[in-house]
Order: sequence, then structure tokens, then C-alpha cells
Amino acid sequence: MSSQTNFIEKIAPIVQDVNKSRGYPLFASVVIAQACLETGYGASSLMMKANAIFGIKASIGWKGKVYSAKTKEVYNKKTITITDCFRAYNNLNESVEDYFNLICNNKRYQGAVHQNNYIECIHGIASGGYATDPSYANKVIQIITSFNLSKYDSTESIKEQAEIQTFSYSIGKVYELQVNLNVRYHARIRVWNKKI
Repeated sequence: MSSQTNFIEKIAPIVQDVNKSRGYPLFASVVIAQACLETGYGASSLMMKANAIFGIKASIGWKGKVYSAKTKEVYNKKTITITDCFRAYNNLNESVEDYFNLICNNKRYQGAVHQNNYIECIHGIASGGYATDPSYANKVIQIITSFNLSKYDSTESIKEQAEIQTFSYSIGKVYELQVNLNVRYHARIRVWNKKI
């Protein structure tokens, strides 16, 4: 078994448990793939010395442990190496919990929460500014497909999404419909006149 597979098998159950405890807000495949990308499949010093599997930077408001490390950033289409402070944790569970707190509780990343598929989820994270690499979402998707990480996505979560989209109505009852619309590019509305 490769070191990559070992890391995935180590982190996957933790991600699945945290995701389930929060009502499946994210796709586990995305979270696992990000951990793989951010740590080089568990080989980075951030992972080894700080249990920091998502490379979350320690901003001024962070009150926990920190770990200083070199990191690559992309600015003006140029990759540079800088030293920065990252959030550090006592164990992997703390790291995963903090990641979910960041993504699920920050308005920047709301485009990632409760999406229909892992592609929408990672694009919501990337568009929120999670990483400076413009290819970040594509790299995460490539890891998901290479290791078939979608097998870790909860069937309960997918079933819940399908149930939300399935409706049955009874004749004679009045219903109130609530619709969330995400309009991209051009919106077209068709009105059908049909006699019943």
C-alpha cells in the first residue's frame, strides 16, 4: 500500500465523522483531497509537526498554537516562496474540526456548503479565496478522480439532497413554494398556458 493511500485511509474516517456530525455540509471527497494536496499526502512539516492538514494561516484573530513554515503562493501569476504562520493543532481531529468551522461559518465560503456535487463544492471553496493558486480547484478534482475519493461521500447526504428535490402534491391543498435560484449568464423564463 502506498504512502498516499495510507494517508487517505488515515484521514478519511475522521473527515466522514465530522461531516456527519454537522449534517453533511461538505463533500468528504473534497476535504480529503484538500488534505492530500495541502500536506503532500501527509509528508509536509506542517502535517508532521503541527497536525495542520489544511494549511490554514494563523490570522490575527487566531488564539491557538501556530507553526511557522515556508509556503508557495501565487501572486500576479508568479509563484513565490514565503515564510508564514499556520494554525497548529494537538491532533488531526482538531485540524478537521477547525477546517469545517472555517468553511461552514465564513460567508466567503458559503458557495461551498450544501452543494449538489463535489465540483460545485470545491469551486465554492476556491472562489472564496482559500488558495492563491488559480489551478487549486482543478488539482483537488484531479486527486478526487485519481483516488476515487467520491466513494467517501455520504450516501445519506446524497439521498437527502435527492429527497429535497422530490415533491408530491395532493389535489385541493394549497402549497407555498420556496426556491433558491442561482442565475448564471442569461436567465430565460417560459410561461406555459395549459388548461386543466
